Amino acid sequence: MNEQGDDFDAVGNIPNPSGAENGESDHMIDATSGDNDQDGGRMRRAHRHTAYQTQELENVYLENPLPTEDQRYELGQRLNMEPKQVKFWFQNKRNQMKINSDRLENIILREDHDRLLLTQHQLRSAMLHCSCNICGRATNCGDIDYEVQKLIVENTILEREINQLYSKIPSRPNQMLVSPSQPPHCSSSNPGINATPELGLGGGTRTTEKERSMFLDLAIKALKELLELGEMDCPFGKIDSRSSKAVSLINEKYKNASNNVTKPPGHVVEASREIGLVPMTCLTLVKTFMDMEKWVDVFASIVPVASTRKVIPTGSGGTKSGSLQQIQAEFQVISPLVPKRQVTFLRYCKELRHGLWVVVDVTPDQNPTLLSYGGSNRLPSGLFIADMANGYSQVTWIEQAEYNESHIHPLYQPLIGSGIGLGATRWLATLQRHCESLSTLSSTNLAEISPGLSAKGAAEVVKLAQRMTLNYYTGITSSSGDKWEKIQVENVAPNMSFMIRKNVNEPGEHSGILLSAATSVWFPVNQKTLFAFLSNPSFRHEWDTLTNNTRMEETIRIQKAKRHGNIISLLKIVGNDTLVLQEIWNDASGAMVVYAPVETNPMEWVKRGGNSDSVQLLPSGFSIMPDGVPDRKGKSKNGGGGGSLVTFGLQILFSSNPTAVIPQGYVKNVEVLMVHTIGKIKSALRRQT
Repeated sequence: MNEQGDDFDAVGNIPNPSGAENGESDHMIDATSGDNDQDGGRMRRAHRHTAYQTQELENVYLENPLPTEDQRYELGQRLNMEPKQVKFWFQNKRNQMKINSDRLENIILREDHDRLLLTQHQLRSAMLHCSCNICGRATNCGDIDYEVQKLIVENTILEREINQLYSKIPSRPNQMLVSPSQPPHCSSSNPGINATPELGLGGGTRTTEKERSMFLDLAIKALKELLELGEMDCPFGKIDSRSSKAVSLINEKYKNASNNVTKPPGHVVEASREIGLVPMTCLTLVKTFMDMEKWVDVFASIVPVASTRKVIPTGSGGTKSGSLQQIQAEFQVISPLVPKRQVTFLRYCKELRHGLWVVVDVTPDQNPTLLSYGGSNRLPSGLFIADMANGYSQVTWIEQAEYNESHIHPLYQPLIGSGIGLGATRWLATLQRHCESLSTLSSTNLAEISPGLSAKGAAEVVKLAQRMTLNYYTGITSSSGDKWEKIQVENVAPNMSFMIRKNVNEPGEHSGILLSAATSVWFPVNQKTLFAFLSNPSFRHEWDTLTNNTRMEETIRIQKAKRHGNIISLLKIVGNDTLVLQEIWNDASGAMVVYAPVETNPMEWVKRGGNSDSVQLLPSGFSIMPDGVPDRKGKSKNGGGGGSLVTFGLQILFSSNPTAVIPQGYVKNVEVLMVHTIGKIKSALRRQT
């Protein structure tokens, strides 16, 4: 692939590598001047589009990358451009997106290649230095294949004998997924989640042939149901006006199938479906969903932790088609009032035809009682990925789950039940935002963002903001892999939560005792209005105690995903030169305003390209979502109207001594600060309205 400097001509256009569209000439016509007139053997000098023209063309491209001839003519009239100019601008833009997508996919493939080479080297080293488990002596590397074959034969004979013995013992329903050679055990973080074996973050337990066959049958059955739900004319969803729940009409069969099973109070089933374009190729998306590390990275705001064991690691012909995994994960809403949804499910990947893939999830051993706190079953869910041949994919996302609503605070029950909180809309919008940010950053000249900020420095600022946002999540929800410990405080305000964490010489972390405080409240304004207020530096002094009633100015601005309002900024408080790192976004998945004060000297080092891992952060911020209450027509409001639910999180370094004890009075002072901040925001919003 050519370097970026070879991809563009003198006016920023991209040569057409595959010929013009709609049978037009392969010759690239000047997209800015609109003609090929020559004067004295020279091409007429091209002129750049105005900023307004470029902005309008970009906006139209996001909605429709392939406008018709009439649409190009109408757009040209509106922007004072010839139709030929509009046509070639769109042609160049599509080529640019294709090149950026190919470049991104190439980077991902190189990373996979390097990882495989490292694994191969480790395996070869292990073979050369292996020793006998019984006698401890070194083994002959040339005899490894024979020894392995011998052990496989012996193991098969032993498994057959064990299965024959266990077939004479009455089976227990809760142990049907546990291998006879393995005692049943559960996740230590939540013992009642499911009866499946615990899946550690570093790998998993063995899977017998009987299990693999049963898992594959369940996955294929779930795939057939998902195909039915994916039909465009399928009567998929409705809002139950009595309970404000989004339910699938197909889910009637689940109710009928479990009529004889006693359901606990609060048991509900939710369903949602969403369709949208994603700026990533079909195969890259498939690889992302079948790679657990990449999947968690993309959906970090929803999936704080996940583990997997590969049941059928690779599909037919060396592709991902036919791959089957068993996954244990936690799904979260950023609020202390919503328990993390504990799920264990199978993930099956299949290529339906060339350019069309499906990834389906389903809980293998559905527990109808759902007695565990936060436990849930994943009914047939997943996504269809259709390749659009322009670097984009069309994704149809279907999300279904059953859970116990009584575990959720009443303030958040309409949001979760409407399918917004953990439904298809949030999953798809999160995926779109992540993929658009990758596309935007790969096509942006980071060295030109701000004076004094190198390209490496801009990349480090982005990495630092990502770590800040992840720390903000964990300070509120605290997944099973974190070190936060919840503490009890007497006579606190409603919906308030406090946790502490002890750090000792951890890179990028303050050493000592950290206090995290979080609360969730309802605001009588919609998501869009509240986000606009909190993210505007001009209003910052009305609620942020860091400003000391002075204004803030933006010194660095990095656009990650324009359609989602995803921006990373470095703000400076006028008067005392305090720096504040901030990341914001606002889309169908919700809105976020996360910020943290940073020291000047470390940030100057980062701006010049220094490693950001040692920069210490104490993030605070706001997570905003619609309240989920349906309007009079029965439709759930998604950020456009009604009220919103806001989670305010704050982290403070109490003491640099890890053995210090936080007094109750100090925690009460933090509570007063948070209540005062929320009160100031409400007062400022009332003045504006």
